[in-house]
Amino acid sequence: MTESEIDKSLLNDVIREKFGIRVVSFTLVPKWEAARGYIVESSNHKSFFLKIYWDDKIPDSAFRFADDLFARAGIVNIAHPIPTSHGQMRIHIRGFQIALFDWISGRTAEEHKLADTQLERLGELLAKIHQTKTIIGDYSVRETFAIPFKNRFLAIFDSMSKITNKSTKYRTRLKLFLGPHRQEFMRELETLERLQRKVKTLNLEFVNCHGEPSPGNILSSDNGEVHLLDWDDPIFAPKEKDLLFFKDNFEPVMKGYSAFSGDTVIDQDVLEFYGHMWNLGEIAYYGSKLLFENHSDEQNQIWLDNLKGGWDFTF
Repeated sequence: MTESEIDKSLLNDVIREKFGIRVVSFTLVPKWEAARGYIVESSNHKSFFLKIYWDDKIPDSAFRFADDLFARAGIVNIAHPIPTSHGQMRIHIRGFQIALFDWISGRTAEEHKLADTQLERLGELLAKIHQTKTIIGDYSVRETFAIPFKNRFLAIFDSMSKITNKSTKYRTRLKLFLGPHRQEFMRELETLERLQRKVKTLNLEFVNCHGEPSPGNILSSDNGEVHLLDWDDPIFAPKEKDLLFFKDNFEPVMKGYSAFSGDTVIDQDVLEFYGHMWNLGEIAYYGSKLLFENHSDEQNQIWLDNLKGGWDFTF
């Protein structure tokens, strides 16, 4: 979806009708993968964030879960959808969907390194979220320790031999990046499958998880508060699902976490399982985009950069 394909007049009418908000302006926010984002300024000088999704892979339950965390569990430092006047969390319009959020001005942890005090508060926030099952119940999507991307992952490497000098430049670049490491990645898949068999036998406590609290989904607001964004993939899973993302900042995060949770023992096998899941899942996701789909050069470069930057959980 390009900027020219966005009908601002239609969005204006829908936001006024569904949310009772009169829009003064839309300002594009770049760097969104699965959605297009705009800062929306209203006639009463309040700012909102509008996300336009061009696929429907995110379940309604994910939007409802974020709203429950805010409205029922009282967790305020999260980006939660604003319900319409009829209680809808998102609206379908002409082949795409929109959701509206309060605008939080700040920088992500990808753009700005968090201070230890902020990491402690982030640990507190995660601990509070992980304890919400007694308030809002278990999230409906439960961890099964499946490896859903395995066939796509293998298909990428099986297709490498078909990439020639006549192939598109981004398919060639993908081969140059992944090809030399084929055996390394195959060994990692074997390790992942071994860990999968092991963690399935463990008696693990499951909690409500964000699912991907990566640096791009953590916002340091202008006043120094820490917020979790993008509740697209929540899951009922072991706490290690979320804590994986803080392996380089474990001490301050767990210091904050322990202030609100007595469950601070980390299962290294589970943590390692999720690390390998992330590594190989990134290859399967972005590799498939580059190899099996057709996108613009600009978008392909983003996929390639994300692939090169995402494979970093080593054990």
